[in-house]
Amino acid sequence: MPIDLAISPREMDVLQLLAQGMSDKQIGRHLGISDQTARKHRSHLLDKTGVGNVCALLFEAFTSDWLTPPPLQPLPEPERQARP
Repeated sequence: MPIDLAISPREMDVLQLLAQGMSDKQIGRHLGISDQTARKHRSHLLDKTGVGNVCALLFEAFTSDWLTPPPLQPLPEPERQARP
């Protein structure tokens, strides 16, 4: 994303929730807006960034430091089965 990209505070809220894997309906419920309004904010973000889908939008957001990825959690150790 270009540095001078004008993303509104509400669009940033939507972007952060998209990064958490929320759907438009979940975003709407979380922010107290309709899912159609959440979809419109997502559409504006796609238009402003010039990308074609949410995956590319999030890639741009993380690689351009608009969002900080959450820290990686270590995977649990696999259980070892005793050998007969």
